[in-house]
Amino acid sequence: MTALIKQVADAAAGLAYEMELFTRTGLQIGMWSAQSRGLVCPAAYERRDGFLEAKQNSQARGWPVHLRPTGGGTVPQGPGVDNLALAFNPARGTSIEDGYRLLTDIIKQGFGSNGGAFEAGDTPGSFCDGAWNLSVEGRKIVGTAQRWRPNRGGHPRVLAHALFLTTDTYAEGSDVVSAFHCDLGLSPVARKAHTSLEAAFGSKEFPTKELYRAAQEALTSVHIENN
Repeated sequence: MTALIKQVADAAAGLAYEMELFTRTGLQIGMWSAQSRGLVCPAAYERRDGFLEAKQNSQARGWPVHLRPTGGGTVPQGPGVDNLALAFNPARGTSIEDGYRLLTDIIKQGFGSNGGAFEAGDTPGSFCDGAWNLSVEGRKIVGTAQRWRPNRGGHPRVLAHALFLTTDTYAEGSDVVSAFHCDLGLSPVARKAHTSLEAAFGSKEFPTKELYRAAQEALTSVHIENN
């Protein structure tokens, strides 16, 4: 486990890093940021009419498209986006809702006095909208996701992920997601549905150590070894 943000070349390397954490044993806490910009979308999009052209168009805009095995929607990655990934083994009976609640509580705790500004829920018009977004004054600032798989003895292994918008680069990212969606016949997203740490709190600094500490404390209490 490391409390430092891992700088990776691109989103594909970031996804590979998360998979590495997921396939390890024990508690894993990772943070990463891609040095080059790109879009990440579900692998299921490959089956949509026009995907190859949409992918080529995005590449021409300077935003290569990377695929992930999970659902959800398209998100931008690159400078101005930081990511938190947690891999752990929850006890039997833990629900997906419990996993999201744990993740968002860790984020709120990690952001200290600013954590109280986060509100969980849908953010209409945002990219990869979901019921467990974290927003500030109605604008999305954190996106969340989970991946579950059976572990030994039928116990689950969970990968919980959070994407943080740290600077106003989300504006261009939103536009590129919209253009990609347009090529695929999907709905556009709105710049105004998003915000950033810099805009909301006056600083783009990512509280790495505080998030790590909050995650370690919370996961220690729920993680089950040797399952």
